[in-house]
Amino acid sequence: MIDLHTHHWRCGHARGELEAYVDAALARGLRTIGLSDHAPRFDLLDDAPAPGMHMPASDWEGYLQEASRLRDAFADRIAVRVGVEADQLADGSERYRRALDDGRLDYAIGSVHYVDGVHVYDRSKYAGGLEPEEAHAAYYLEVARAADSGLFDLLGHVDAVQVVGPTPRTEPEGAIRTMIAAIADADVAVEINTSGVHKRGAPFPNADLLQRLVRAEVPLALGSDAHDPHRVGDGFDAVIRDLAAAGVRSVVDVRRRERIPVPLEELVGTRSRGRSPTGR
Repeated sequence: MIDLHTHHWRCGHARGELEAYVDAALARGLRTIGLSDHAPRFDLLDDAPAPGMHMPASDWEGYLQEASRLRDAFADRIAVRVGVEADQLADGSERYRRALDDGRLDYAIGSVHYVDGVHVYDRSKYAGGLEPEEAHAAYYLEVARAADSGLFDLLGHVDAVQVVGPTPRTEPEGAIRTMIAAIADADVAVEINTSGVHKRGAPFPNADLLQRLVRAEVPLALGSDAHDPHRVGDGFDAVIRDLAAAGVRSVVDVRRRERIPVPLEELVGTRSRGRSPTGR
């Protein structure tokens, strides 16, 4: 399996050292593990403007150095990718863009956590009478902007807006179509994020949106969004079966910003035969 979405202690709301995530991936027989903690808010000048949400800017260099060291140290046992989860920010600065262009990064996951300054899991976004359909539409359009930005190799939890708050009578079809078109036009991959199982009972994206992304020939990746080492690769066997049933033939790995297609049958075969990962 390939898990490209994990977090560790630097972000302030996950636990464990980076190496613990690599060890967990080895124990579970993964072929690739991505280290992708939350990037600092480089659009802001404060070192830690969002404590408990993002790593401080002063931790960024140490993070890249440690992750790069692990990539080299484990190269003969498992493929370690150095990544980051970064926010789509409407007022993103050039400083933010330069940080994500660091040559040590294998990939960047672009995730929408904020719309109009309010976190996606904050119920206050409905304050003032905002309709659920409006809130969902704003989120999907922000995901479309993330795709258009050119900053990201993958897009994370693209329908996380469905987790908190009232459910719209109907989802905003126009905004969803805009998002899917932007993703397809930008040729950016979308992750199947299994943390959705714990947040809403099913992975992100939901089954209907997944089918639409597949029809649009959008590349797909796998991510557990693990905030604890024991969550690495969580729920991937079921996801692989669902992807195969949906007609998906491959998922992607990313190395040095180059997307690498990996056939589903290769992942299933490696898992079922219990072969040790080579990292190659």
